[in-house]
Amino acid sequence: MNRLKVIFPVFAGVFVYCVFSILLGPKGVWSSAQLLEERDRLVAHLEELYSINIDLDAQVKNLTADPDTIAVYAHELGFVSGEEKLIKLAGFSGGIDRKLSAGFPVTVRKPEALPEWICKIFGLSSAAVSAIVLRLYKREKRHGSPKKT
Repeated sequence: MNRLKVIFPVFAGVFVYCVFSILLGPKGVWSSAQLLEERDRLVAHLEELYSINIDLDAQVKNLTADPDTIAVYAHELGFVSGEEKLIKLAGFSGGIDRKLSAGFPVTVRKPEALPEWICKIFGLSSAAVSAIVLRLYKREKRHGSPKKT
C-alpha cells in the first residue's frame, strides 16, 4: 500500500503530461494539423506563382521573337517604323495590359501550441492532486466514516 501512494501520483502526473503534450504540445496533434494546413496553403500559392510565371514567360518570348507583337508594343509606346503614320485617339488607352504582376508575398504562420512548461505544470499539479486525494481517501478509510445515529 505504501508503493501505491508513490506510484499512483507519479503515474497520474506522467499520464496527464503525456496527454497534454501529445494533443496540445509543440510537436502534438494540434500543431501538426496546423502545419499541414499551412503546407497546403503554401502549395496552392506556389501553383499560382507557377501559372503566373508561365504567362510572363510567354509574354517575354513573344516580345523577343514575334515581330508583330514587338510592333504592337512599339506602336503603343508611340514608335512608328518607316512610312507608317500613327493616329492617337483621345480617351483610348490601348489594348496592352501593363498591369503585370509577379505574384504577392506570403508570410508563413507559426503554429499555435501549448508551451512545454505548461504541459509539465499540468502534469505536476495532477500528481500533487492525486497524492492529496489518495491521502484523504486513506485517512477516511483509516478513521472510518462517521456513524449516523
